[in-house]
Amino acid sequence: MGVFEKMRLNLGCGEKVREGWTNVDYLNFEGVDIVHNLDSFPYPFEDNSIDEIFMEHVFEHLEYPIRCLEELWRICKDNAKIVISVPHWSHFTSYCDLTHKTICSSSLFLYYEVGKPWYYSNFANFKVVEKKFTATRENVKFINPILNPILNLSHLFTELFLCKFLPVSQIIFELRVVKGWY
Repeated sequence: MGVFEKMRLNLGCGEKVREGWTNVDYLNFEGVDIVHNLDSFPYPFEDNSIDEIFMEHVFEHLEYPIRCLEELWRICKDNAKIVISVPHWSHFTSYCDLTHKTICSSSLFLYYEVGKPWYYSNFANFKVVEKKFTATRENVKFINPILNPILNLSHLFTELFLCKFLPVSQIIFELRVVKGWY
């Protein structure tokens, strides 16, 4: 890795490997660079060594999501970008998969915001930079340009009212790692 290259992890990649990223999965699919179970700690990365993490529909499968977040915080540099997508609780895919262990809402990372670390962790802090709802993930993506802006007008309104009529397929979170906040 060159001196100016960023260390980027695609965690729980499955068969969706990303070029230019270190692809990590617990199964040895073609293109997987590191075979590691994300429920096994510690992760095989040095403290403060990662610039960016991508986790697409992995977090909801973890047995120990709090430990996972602490590990992400440990291995990431200050201000590292973390993108985590999860199924929204209102969509049938959230509860039809027997391997899902966490049901997710737009408030998933509320208690990790700076100033609240004692709620789940004594040290891991993140800033939620963005959270986006999407209407569909796979089959009918053509409808997203119409529905996504409506779903994202107000996350609270969508979760309290709108998603009962128009389920949200997924939430995409962008987090930034915050170190040395105290």
